[in-house]
Amino acid sequence: MRSFRFRPTLESFEERLTPAVSPAAWFGAAAQTMAAASFFQHTMTDPGWMRNPAFQGFLTQKLTEVFQGSASAAATFAAAGLGGSGLAAMAQATEAMAVQVGNWTGIAVAPVAPPAPAPAPTDAGMTNTMPDPNDPNWVALGSAGLKTWDVVSGSGTPVAAGESITVFYTGWLASNGTKFDSRRSPAAPATFALSGLIQGWQQGIVGMKPGGIRRLFVPAALGYGAAGSPPNIPANADLVFEIKLISHT
Repeated sequence: MRSFRFRPTLESFEERLTPAVSPAAWFGAAAQTMAAASFFQHTMTDPGWMRNPAFQGFLTQKLTEVFQGSASAAATFAAAGLGGSGLAAMAQATEAMAVQVGNWTGIAVAPVAPPAPAPAPTDAGMTNTMPDPNDPNWVALGSAGLKTWDVVSGSGTPVAAGESITVFYTGWLASNGTKFDSRRSPAAPATFALSGLIQGWQQGIVGMKPGGIRRLFVPAALGYGAAGSPPNIPANADLVFEIKLISHT
């Protein structure tokens, strides 16, 4: 008696499987793909029920299963070297259909990728040496000897008096270029309340915009005055700062 086998097409695919994909995995992917296609074939003839709130729980579960199963099946076919087969195309189509139906019914089917983390702020654009106190780029601010020099203008809302600022900065003694204080990347920027800073900063930083780099020439009277700030800042010391504004509130 002649023996008949009903799977000539599946046998031909099975012969082409790579060792990385077992026949069981491939047949499971094929079954998932057929089931997903059958679901859409039968439900899309009368899709109005999908908008019925009573069926939202079922539809959410089903669309999620179809999306995840179809994506897994497509990956299995690709690993088996069958990425260009009809079943692979069907798996990709049912995956896309699950997303489309989800969008139509207000159901989030595909996982939403988290937003990329914001890059850490850096001190890019700042100098490592003291700006020349006699450079012609300095602009007088008021009559007390305070001067500013905007290297980068920045953008956005300008700093107002009394706000808190987050900055990178370096400070030098104007007389000899000795660096007495600094906060630069890779360290995190420093945050200060303007009201607690020397007058040179309170007056000189107002108007800066985020991303801006400003240099300040601060006369002793608007800095630490006759008392200085031992041991790093002597009495009656004029100061030079370079400040990069990261943000303000």
